[in-house]
Amino acid sequence: MGAALCACLVAGVAAAAPPPPIEAYGRLPAIENLSLSPSGKYMVSFGDVDGKRYVLVRTLDGAVRMSVAAGNAKVRSIDWVDDDHVLLTASTAQSFWWDYEDKGEFFFTFNVNIAKQTADVLFDKDVRFFAAGYGLEAAYSIDGEPYAFAWNTPREGTAVGSRLQNKFTATYTRGFPDLWRINLDTNEITKVASGTEFIRGWAIDPNGAVSGFANYYVHDFSWDLFRGDKELLSRRSPRPMTSLAGIGRAAGALLVHDQTDGVDKWIEVSDVAIQTLWSGKNVTEVLRDPATGLVIGADIDNHRYELFDPRLQARVDAAIKPFAGMNHSVVSIDTAVDHLIVHTDGPRDPGTYYLVDLTTHRADIIDTAYPDVPADQVGEFRLFEYKASDGQVIKAVLTLPPGSNGKNLPVVVLPHGGPIGPYDLVHFDWLAQAFASRGYAVLQPNYRGSGGQGLAFENAGYGEWGRGMINDIADGLKALGEQGIGDPKRACIVGFSYGGYAALAGVTVQQGLYRCAVSGSGVADPAQQLKWWEDLQGYDATASARQMMGVGVAGAPSLESISPLKLASRADAPILLIHGTDDSVVPILQSQEMDAALRAAGKPVEFLVTKNEDHWLSSSATRAETLKAAVAFVQKYNPAD
Repeated sequence: MGAALCACLVAGVAAAAPPPPIEAYGRLPAIENLSLSPSGKYMVSFGDVDGKRYVLVRTLDGAVRMSVAAGNAKVRSIDWVDDDHVLLTASTAQSFWWDYEDKGEFFFTFNVNIAKQTADVLFDKDVRFFAAGYGLEAAYSIDGEPYAFAWNTPREGTAVGSRLQNKFTATYTRGFPDLWRINLDTNEITKVASGTEFIRGWAIDPNGAVSGFANYYVHDFSWDLFRGDKELLSRRSPRPMTSLAGIGRAAGALLVHDQTDGVDKWIEVSDVAIQTLWSGKNVTEVLRDPATGLVIGADIDNHRYELFDPRLQARVDAAIKPFAGMNHSVVSIDTAVDHLIVHTDGPRDPGTYYLVDLTTHRADIIDTAYPDVPADQVGEFRLFEYKASDGQVIKAVLTLPPGSNGKNLPVVVLPHGGPIGPYDLVHFDWLAQAFASRGYAVLQPNYRGSGGQGLAFENAGYGEWGRGMINDIADGLKALGEQGIGDPKRACIVGFSYGGYAALAGVTVQQGLYRCAVSGSGVADPAQQLKWWEDLQGYDATASARQMMGVGVAGAPSLESISPLKLASRADAPILLIHGTDDSVVPILQSQEMDAALRAAGKPVEFLVTKNEDHWLSSSATRAETLKAAVAFVQKYNPAD
């Protein structure tokens, strides 16, 4: 009896289960890009099968209809044309033909023919075109024939407008591509419209006709919408704030995203009227009929579907009712709204996809995004609001260690990239969860300039690149301390892209805040980065980047005064630099020069170069390598225990 009692007591005080290996968070999601075919007959997804990446087309009961090995291709989006054809857009990093030191991300699309069990690259079989470096505009089934509409620039030596392709100004990204129609069964390619240096996209109606196109004139920042020779709308702003988003609710209407008057609006433009569809709302996705491409509603705030048809709205509401109280979002719907794919995450849920069948009133699990993260190892995440030093309310995401009491924890501050527009959501974040699993409170501040909180808040970020933005981040650390959640004396800052800049600035431009900094693909010198953008895109095209950094903005600091590279000798904490060799957004030279400057100043620095990795950590192997290095670095200089 004594022995049994002793065993029971030991079991009662047993330590909590150890966290999963860090690789469980660093792998790409086991399943993503889920989408239903127009009729709801099939669903397609991208993810892991026995450790390799595949695109799978399955029936709704899970039977595999077709699989396509992705290899090293980075699948970016999936678009159904009809039940027999799905288009997979992927990208690869390639050197520019005029400059082999820099790389660009070139996009191409696979035509997956389910009936024929083939997967061919658009334009690949026609010698007139480059097989990569083009963009998909639309895809429709017209009179029973499947078509894709894409822009591509013919090979060098072919006259396009008044320019020749063998001139520097006519490249993949700066040339004047034309619009082409491709029959996805016969591969017949027909020119639909000619491009110019001013074209910023076409809208194609369900019959395959060009319903409108937009021009942007960089010399005077004017944007114009045309149908044929008729101008339907004109806007002017010091940076691009208007864009053509395709057709509207009917074939003769055009959808425009317009922010020129200080209000975030989506308007529908026709020959006779302009109608506002959404104003002042955070439209995260425009919803379209899977068969016709016509607008049927919008996803608001990443989780709430608003549909124009009351009948369809009622069906969506019925489908998501069982998920009330859960962190959920609708991922895909079929044309009849008989089937929906819903994603959930939250406490004890590392990300689950459900197939909701309204014809049978069932909701069945399809798969889990992070199957190697046990449910009881998911850290709590919630909204955390605080006031910046100037009174601005900042909405952050706070993730706590699993089972934590949320008191006096070591902190990892994790600012997002962008910086203007993107923002962190209250959801399962693989990077935040990885640090939380090791005992850290993780703060993701949506500093001024972040999206999701209205256009005024977003515009407030211009000119605040190394000033108000990084102050907002530091104020979040202070607020954690004031509320007793985090210990501000035990904090590191980790970030990627602009977040990487913020990490470097946190220990150079700012001081006395962090025990260490991890900068992934970060900008070390804003002036140098701005010059690189200007050389690549042209001076006029980078006006918004200059405004973002405060160049020419009254009262903004000089770029040298906010440059971690120029202030490397001020670094007051160890720094880990991580950068991919294939980064096409922030060149690896930024980290190379920061590494050299820190070493010259005698500062502690480590530098991880991830081979063949891009700006977005698109490879499982290098994502895991990056995460392991970042977590180990933080644990070394800011141990959680």
